[in-house]
Amino acid sequence: MASGRLLVEILSIGDELLIGQTVNTNAAWMGRLLEAEGWRVNRCVAVSDEDAAITEALVEAEARAELVLITGGLGPTRDDITKHVLCRHFDTELVRHPEIEARIEAWFASRGREILQVNRDQALLPAACTPLDNPLGTASGMWFERPGGVTVSMPGVPYEMEYIMSHGVLPAMRSRLEAEGRLPVRAHRSLLTMGTGESQLAARLGELEDALASRGVMLAYLPSPGSVRIRLTAEGESVDFLDTAHAEVMERLSDWVVSAQGNKVEEELARLWAAQGWTLALAESCTGGGLGAALVAQPGASAYFLGGVQAYANAVKEGMLGVDRELLAAHGAVSEEVARAMAEGVRQKLGADFGLSVTGIAGPDGGSEAKPVGTVYIACAGPSGTRCTLHKFGRDRTRNLGMTLRSAFQLALEVGRSALTEAKPASRVADSL
Repeated sequence: MASGRLLVEILSIGDELLIGQTVNTNAAWMGRLLEAEGWRVNRCVAVSDEDAAITEALVEAEARAELVLITGGLGPTRDDITKHVLCRHFDTELVRHPEIEARIEAWFASRGREILQVNRDQALLPAACTPLDNPLGTASGMWFERPGGVTVSMPGVPYEMEYIMSHGVLPAMRSRLEAEGRLPVRAHRSLLTMGTGESQLAARLGELEDALASRGVMLAYLPSPGSVRIRLTAEGESVDFLDTAHAEVMERLSDWVVSAQGNKVEEELARLWAAQGWTLALAESCTGGGLGAALVAQPGASAYFLGGVQAYANAVKEGMLGVDRELLAAHGAVSEEVARAMAEGVRQKLGADFGLSVTGIAGPDGGSEAKPVGTVYIACAGPSGTRCTLHKFGRDRTRNLGMTLRSAFQLALEVGRSALTEAKPASRVADSL
């Protein structure tokens, strides 16, 4: 194997990836995992279920990378041709593995399903490979030694691929690199910012970024709608300086830092609420339950999340949350006054320490000159009062909903942190572009 940092290429097989029917989450998952190991992913290539396309991509990948990872094409149907391509590529033939066939039989029996010959034939593997165990499915992984490196083929089913990577591929490659004295010393730190863009963040850091680079710490800006995650990476002896670098970046960007660990804003909210023993109730109009879904997607939500009301219609705002009909008539459902009333109403109705509400015009229709599409009011009511913010996001419905979720959690987190310092949150209405 060549010296230096391990170079990896990912080859994803399947027409469904090319026509947009399936999103290639496997490549993204592997990329994150491999980067954390300190290995460089040089290319991710998706190819069709065709012999020539797979062969050409494989030859090119092996010429460049020490480790080539293939996913897909290992199922029992006629369009799954990866094993046959690999047999020709490595000049070998398929051989049956009785122990794997027995495992496949047991897999079907445990599920009360009939096993077919095509299922048994998944125990046929290229003689040149070392099988990699897959207890979660019927397609084994395959490890091929070759001049200059290793090629691994795995099923495309995400949880099966993830098992084989975590329990087979990574341990074996770590052992190999360690034996060669090439196991990298590499570490990351992250922080999450909200309220500004990457250009402003880079301007605030200024010369500090160059100073950190001179010490071997590199920064990466990872923007998404409403937030920017900053990742600091160091290798070798520079790892010892990483915590100091992280603290310096935190200090420069303190106006916008939401999470010092780079966690999602809802994760930070959940951690704070659980630690303080607080409870939270939601009143959702434009998000229609999206806030609650984001909270319960995290383990432990029952410790702080009491529930919510999807108050999409005005009648529900009145009947379930106690919003005054005259208030709705005078100001409209999308207004600071109604957002405040919703937050205070759900807090009282559900008996929560804090109530969080959203009301807005997600689009693409329904806006006006005074309240265009993308207008959203968010309010958080707590023991020290109610705080409300106004946001004007834009015309894209999907983006507006995502921005509303993140901004709502950000407001709740700010109110919660203010409560810790016993500073009464000031009421304000601020544009967030």
